Amino acid sequence: MAEVDRLLERLPGRDAPPMELNVQAQILERAHDVLVDALSSVDKS
Repeated sequence: MAEVDRLLERLPGRDAPPMELNVQAQILERAHDVLVDALSSVDKS
């Protein structure tokens, strides 16, 4: 899933400065939504 990969690339790596937790949460929530939508579309097939 390219969109999930793009979202996860926005998260800081090990050596990167920390990111605000609410920003991390928003990114992870969006990635979760994309995955749920993908699973939902598979279920409908």
